[in-house]
Amino acid sequence: FRSTWWLIGAAVLLIAVAAALLWPRESLAPAQEEQTQSAAADQAARLEDGAELFQRFTYTRCDHVVTRRVTAPVELYGKTLEEAQPLYPEWRITEFSPKALRMERQVPLFCPDHQVLMPNAAGTLCIYENKYGDALALVSELSVAVSALPAAAQEEVQDGLGFSTLEELEAWLENMES
Repeated sequence: FRSTWWLIGAAVLLIAVAAALLWPRESLAPAQEEQTQSAAADQAARLEDGAELFQRFTYTRCDHVVTRRVTAPVELYGKTLEEAQPLYPEWRITEFSPKALRMERQVPLFCPDHQVLMPNAAGTLCIYENKYGDALALVSELSVAVSALPAAAQEEVQDGLGFSTLEELEAWLENMES
């Protein structure tokens, strides 16, 4: 009688061990597994034809932020994140998917909303505008030499002085000349 109970106990134990080994288990870290798979998928993602390019400029001289949204250049079509990054060394890529590429950068200029008063190489005051997002373009050359301004104003305009409107710029100049 005792050996029967022993056999039943051993059989139950054997069934329990077999069930534990063969029973399908959930992953201990499904979220971590999903993130790893997602990261691997992102690395393999390629930019589709017609994808959008979002470039976010933060202008350090005026603290304005401008986002430019355009169709990505055809040279980017079919590229992975790893292949696209070297093409934009001054940018930080913040999002990459087959349909969109987002990037940002800080630019040490005034944004396109400003008129910038700054001397040219010859020392003549000029008005510049940021027409391209990352460079100033000459709008007009004035007939005022930097040397005609008070010393403090000369220093102020050396790196460029930004104005919201042309009227504000002209008013500042009139005030300096009087």
